[in-house]
Amino acid sequence: MMSVKQQRQLIEAAFLPHVCKCVIGPSGLMTLKVSDAATGVVLLEVSDVRANNLVSWDAIEKFATDLQCDLMCDVQDDRRTG
Repeated sequence: MMSVKQQRQLIEAAFLPHVCKCVIGPSGLMTLKVSDAATGVVLLEVSDVRANNLVSWDAIEKFATDLQCDLMCDVQDDRRTG
């Protein structure tokens, strides 16, 4: 099984070049915040994710890919409306 530290490292690395902060609380729920590296603007924030569902590389990769898609959709929507 993967350690909490390993989970955090893999998830945070998946969002480079953005800054990603992943916090896993004692209850096992995770909060993830992705920010623009240059401006610090929060681009995506997700909370109450069950970290025990992310115990393999495949699960983390799917989770990160899904969130990256959400992030890209939000950025494209901002460009259209901004």
